[in-house]
Amino acid sequence: MRRWNWRRMFHINSGLEPAGRGIPGLGPGTPLRRNEAGFTFLELVVVISILALLFFFSLPSLDSYIFTDPSKKVARLIASTVQDLKQRALTDHKEYRLHIASDTGEIWVEESSMDEKASAEARKNGLSLPQDMVVDLPGHDASGGESSAEAMVRFYPRGYSDRAEILLVRDEQRLLLVVEPFLSQVEIVEDHGDIF
Repeated sequence: MRRWNWRRMFHINSGLEPAGRGIPGLGPGTPLRRNEAGFTFLELVVVISILALLFFFSLPSLDSYIFTDPSKKVARLIASTVQDLKQRALTDHKEYRLHIASDTGEIWVEESSMDEKASAEARKNGLSLPQDMVVDLPGHDASGGESSAEAMVRFYPRGYSDRAEILLVRDEQRLLLVVEPFLSQVEIVEDHGDIF
């Protein structure tokens, strides 16, 4: 019986070794090639497993970007604006005001030192809520004791603010944003019923 030189057949030493005896169709100096018609089962399982892991870990971030409703986006935008205003008031040593007009659905920011023209420009450049969303400040009264169509939350130079509750209503969903005077985070309470 004849022994095969397995190193020569499978090209372990180099890629261009001469073919061994007994291999039909290959002469000396011809490289041996593996038949690569497709992928092996193991390669497919590894690739699918890696893709599944990537999808599993990226799904929460996709959920926050793709599957969010407009009321949660507006609530997060207002919460980040409140946090930013507290920080800016502290670093700039200025008083900032967050205005909320519940009748027109507008929210804008102005400094305490702005004149009327600058205030009108700030209101024009502010945030307009979607048409089907209502904003309100429960418990915020005008000077006469009646509910006001426009409310204001002040942010003071020492880093604190007025306490405020901002209610966002869209369809049956209600989001209440609670602004505490000495806390930097804004609490967002979600409810679908008539608790408020």
